[in-house]
Amino acid sequence: MNSLCPSTTSGDQEIVNKMESVPFGPLRLFSTVAVLCLLTTGCSSARTPENEKEVVPVTGIVHVDGAPLAGIEISFHAEEKATSHRIFPKATTDADGKFQAWSYRKDDGLTAGNYTLTFIDHSGPNQPFQRASDKPDLFKKKYTNPKKSEFTLVVPEGGEPIDMGIIALTRP
Repeated sequence: MNSLCPSTTSGDQEIVNKMESVPFGPLRLFSTVAVLCLLTTGCSSARTPENEKEVVPVTGIVHVDGAPLAGIEISFHAEEKATSHRIFPKATTDADGKFQAWSYRKDDGLTAGNYTLTFIDHSGPNQPFQRASDKPDLFKKKYTNPKKSEFTLVVPEGGEPIDMGIIALTRP
């Protein structure tokens, strides 16, 4: 035989014909329904616009040692657990040191409540394959404890946008 493909015998063809007659339809239908049920129950606690609280835009500028700095991660810690609603509001400074807080979606703002702010400086040089959150904190944890933070914010219910102005930080 000079053929590169093996020849099929009539026995092989008989096996293929039998496999094609196996009833996969009901099995596929059951599998699809089971997967859909799991997906819908797994998403039942998902946040939707109907259960999101109203947010107030919050902006500001961070200066480190007198100059704006990109890459400062800001966390807004809700004073009351009821205020947090399992959200962890954050912001990150841009090249001009500016930030815009977000709770549900990027730059949307904060829900009403009292907040304590913490800061992490991940602005150091990148190492190959290193995420920003894996970089060392150049503040050396000076601003990471919400219980010791001097930076607070009150966001009123249905309030106007808040500009926090310049927040001055120093490296140790």
